[in-house]
Amino acid sequence: MKHPDLSLVIGANGLLGSSLTFNLKSQDERFIESTRRKDTSSQSWMYLDLAVPWDDTWSPPKRVSVIYMCAAVASLEKCRLDPKGSARINVENTVNIAKKCAENDIFFVFPSTNLVFDGSVPFRKPDESRSPMTEYGRQKAEAEKKLLALGENVAIVRFTKIISPGMQLIHTWCDDLRSSRIISPFSDYIMSPVPNILAGEVIHRIGRKRIPGIHQVSGPVDITYADAAYHIAKRLHVEKKLIRPITSKDAGVIIEHNPAFSTLDSTETEKKSAIQIPEAFSSLDLVFFHDR
Repeated sequence: MKHPDLSLVIGANGLLGSSLTFNLKSQDERFIESTRRKDTSSQSWMYLDLAVPWDDTWSPPKRVSVIYMCAAVASLEKCRLDPKGSARINVENTVNIAKKCAENDIFFVFPSTNLVFDGSVPFRKPDESRSPMTEYGRQKAEAEKKLLALGENVAIVRFTKIISPGMQLIHTWCDDLRSSRIISPFSDYIMSPVPNILAGEVIHRIGRKRIPGIHQVSGPVDITYADAAYHIAKRLHVEKKLIRPITSKDAGVIIEHNPAFSTLDSTETEKKSAIQIPEAFSSLDLVFFHDR
């Protein structure tokens, strides 16, 4: 398989984008990144601000054959509070870039989310009807439909919760537990964690091989945040009594929608990418305790 002449990573500074660029560098593949600052644009950084009205004169850089669309407003709260502004980035300008890709035979890779489903049942299959319950999920679902209508040069990659070494919540837990301070993780929040480095590898392989359609990347089971906290306490050799789970309702946290399940059926993606996501606690160990 011939590698792309050049890749463009839009949103390279984000969680997924930085994991992707790490993987591209490790494979000695050439890429450029986008920046929202005009004064920092160069041969390796191109100016692109998705928050402003679309400039139809924009065109992809020469020799780019794959674009990874890693920029997004991923905060559920920000999307809820500013649906118009967030949709400009997550839907309108994302689709505008993809249309330019279609015109120039450039493969377009779009990261999406399990939140295009309502989370009422586990292991959603790629071809199931979308049923988003949040503004963010609705925007991703709308973008998916519009992108898939552009043809065979588009890949949708749905992820469950991507965890990384920089996840502040886990660091706070670890600091508190090491200092014998009580923590109160939510017992009604669930996740099916995907290590960031594996997320970057999967999306890179899909783009490099130009595999179109819908792909899903998920851990094999959901755990609660309380389950994660108990596991971390065990790894830190601290007493379980420091963990005092609480529900989001009891904590006074109001959320748009709290799914019962987040897992996706990732069987086909694991076959095509030759990457298997570890079970939840192994993923935590890989990211936060560097277990191999």
